Amino acid sequence: MEAEQRVQLALSVPLVAALGVQLVDPGRPSAGVWLPVGPLAANGAGGAHGSALSAVLELAGYLALAPALADDEHAVSHAVALQLIGPAAAGSRVVATGQLDRRGRRSAFVTAVAHVEDVVVARAQITKTVVPWG
Repeated sequence: MEAEQRVQLALSVPLVAALGVQLVDPGRPSAGVWLPVGPLAANGAGGAHGSALSAVLELAGYLALAPALADDEHAVSHAVALQLIGPAAAGSRVVATGQLDRRGRRSAFVTAVAHVEDVVVARAQITKTVVPWG
């Protein structure tokens, strides 16, 4: 799968699309994504729901890993350790970035961090299984 197709597939996941997640830099998808904390992402108490933060962190992690995948490979999460560190207020913009820590033959380890401005609001350690594409 070509890099652009891989990014479009990740952004078109129905949950991600419904949340309104966008690339920070469309020319460099590995730079991360941002989430508007709107009604669908809200927790009912004035902030972002943990599930919305988890979704955006997984996406940022995948985009960080994507350049290390061959055209015939895909990656799926099989373990996620999420830490919700602080609030992301309704109306704010959460920026999530990922970093590929290690890529093995059939697994990859990624760290993703979510910020509101300069404040960390969530972190995730994500283990992905590399699988054949198609």
